[in-house]
Amino acid sequence: MLWVALAAALQVWIADESEKVRPQTPAPALALKAARIKLAAAGGECSGAQIVVRGPARALSATAAAFHSGSARLELSRVATLLLEHPSGPDGEAGEWPDALVPVRDAIYGEERRAFPVDVPEGRVQSIFVEACVPRGAAAGRSAASVALSWRGGKLVVPVELKIRGFDLPATPALATAFGFSGYSAAKGHGRGPEANRELTRAYDLLALRRGITLMGGTQDAPPLRKGGSLDWTAYDAEIAPFLDGTALPSGARFTAVELREPGKLSRAQRRSYRQAWVAHFRKRGWLDRLFRYVHDEPAEKDFPAVEADAREVLEDAPEVRRLVTTAASSDLPSVDLFTPVINCVGERNPTCPRAVPRSKYANLWWYQSCLSHGCSNDGKPVLDPAFRGWPSYMIDAPATAARVMGTLAFASDVKGELYFDTVFAYDGLDPWKSQWAFAGNGDGTLYYPGTPARIGGTRDVPVESLRLVQISRGLADHAYLTLCAQLGDPALARAEARAVAPGMRTFSRDPRAFAAMREHLAARIEALAGERKLGAR
Repeated sequence: MLWVALAAALQVWIADESEKVRPQTPAPALALKAARIKLAAAGGECSGAQIVVRGPARALSATAAAFHSGSARLELSRVATLLLEHPSGPDGEAGEWPDALVPVRDAIYGEERRAFPVDVPEGRVQSIFVEACVPRGAAAGRSAASVALSWRGGKLVVPVELKIRGFDLPATPALATAFGFSGYSAAKGHGRGPEANRELTRAYDLLALRRGITLMGGTQDAPPLRKGGSLDWTAYDAEIAPFLDGTALPSGARFTAVELREPGKLSRAQRRSYRQAWVAHFRKRGWLDRLFRYVHDEPAEKDFPAVEADAREVLEDAPEVRRLVTTAASSDLPSVDLFTPVINCVGERNPTCPRAVPRSKYANLWWYQSCLSHGCSNDGKPVLDPAFRGWPSYMIDAPATAARVMGTLAFASDVKGELYFDTVFAYDGLDPWKSQWAFAGNGDGTLYYPGTPARIGGTRDVPVESLRLVQISRGLADHAYLTLCAQLGDPALARAEARAVAPGMRTFSRDPRAFAAMREHLAARIEALAGERKLGAR
């Protein structure tokens, strides 16, 4: 951290992007003469930091000046807090925590939003999230920009230095994701009717894809059956095709997974015909490799015979479609080819998972993070059992690195994809701006906030990202660095760097500097390997 004492009371310092700065966080002990942000990013990557202001500051505002050269963008958000009544398990803590990133200008419609001005009382901290995004194909080099802070009676310019690395990250992540989403839930959270489903689905899909995340579920509308048995793909393709074809964003990023949706009350013959129609359509469109059927969610062992029957039916009807079940690998489910266990159940048996299975038992492994990271409960009370201490977590009151580490752990364990059950769960019955308490955790199943014009200004509804979602995206980029290093010829270094940051599922580093150091080591090696390839090609 770097900070500058502006006066006897007001203080400003720079915090890492993977740090959660709480409202009562004290200023660092050492004073320097200037606050300066130094960032580094590859093409197709975003990198950030936080400007932290400790009040008093009346009418605090922040404005970004563009980079002097290149096409990188500098974006600002005000970090809003949520007051938590309960801790998320033994690692959590009640009180105010930073989470929502209210944008100065939203990334979907480009509208100015009501992020600033804001008053910062004496002794209270306000963070400003600063993010530089570099397009793929940008020339390596350095560029400069700045963030101008102003408040009643004062101002400060914080320089931003950006190093653009000499390589690009892939537009589409190598690590597949399928994060749950419902346009109908989004409409409820935004105070809109069902007619807003498609509009909001597209907005959330776009913002997620920008972060490398694939949302699963969308409008929830399956292609309807026409008379005669054919499927009407018109509305479905309008919704999903740009995200599977890579035309939704200028980067060409694509969704990495898509779920085969089925309407209810189909006969056995209709199910067979319906699934075969999906295969034919997806093969024609070039999407078949990403298609899967979510056969069953977290079945009890006593239900395995019924689950196997359902998976076998899909296998008989459409063998090209992967059959996903959220459970650890089992010989009682031979028709399942995409076992997706909770992270607690990959490896050695432990008190949180009685049926853990070693990684070696999986041919193709996806996994997911759940309330087992903090202790599941339906009685509204937190679980404080120490068995739930130290796991990766997407909770608001977990360290930021507990979310970011999922990408590094996935590389280290050769995990091919990540599932997450929902991203807007609290929209159905809560106001996410006031509470996201679910399953004994803060934020379980909710990674966005409904950005209504009444709440954040502007004229159109948009999703507001959480600091946790950004950490998940940074984890995908970490995975991309590790994968690229291995692909270019140094898998040993990639494995060593991953192990240094995350030697085990519960022993990963909580220090953001460990992730930054891993990035620097990998980037230097990637640039050297890429240079060797260019020389060899001459």
